[in-house]
Amino acid sequence: MRLEFSGKNLSITDALRNKAEKKIAKLERFTGSIVSAHASFEVERHLHRVTLMVHCGHDRIYKAKGLAEDMYMAINDAADAIEQQSKKDKDKRMAGRSKTVAPAAPKEAEEEDEEGPAKTRKVPRVRRRDDLFNPKPMSLPDAALRLAEQDDPVVVFQDPVTGRLCVLFRDKAGRISLVEPPHKR
Repeated sequence: MRLEFSGKNLSITDALRNKAEKKIAKLERFTGSIVSAHASFEVERHLHRVTLMVHCGHDRIYKAKGLAEDMYMAINDAADAIEQQSKKDKDKRMAGRSKTVAPAAPKEAEEEDEEGPAKTRKVPRVRRRDDLFNPKPMSLPDAALRLAEQDDPVVVFQDPVTGRLCVLFRDKAGRISLVEPPHKR
């Protein structure tokens, strides 16, 4: 970890440098690995201002300012602000992960867990193609021609003679196959 310090209207003492180093090292628990950090100290009249900028792995940058009548308290304020930022960032990232589809739980497990509300699965939205879900009547040669012209690996069509839904698809080897429902007796 690379640390840089700068000061305005004050000289940076070893005690001040050690305090900032310890606080930044403790931040690593919340932010993850710290690549570099910069602490800027400034004194104006009776106010002490600290600006911390922390560069972490995965291109995360946290920046915070601390303002107090004591430089050590200003360091604490800035470090606390970075801690809050990193926790909020982590919560956002974890919330984004939980939006993925979880595997379906067995029915017995849902019935046994009557204490809380049943958990619902989030199903990802799929773009609908009207011609795929509202099949039009077409002959088998027309469906084969359409499959050859399209990028889609499947054509669903209605056989005009029997009125049954049929599926024409291209497998990985490039062969075209037809799936028809069984004949009713």
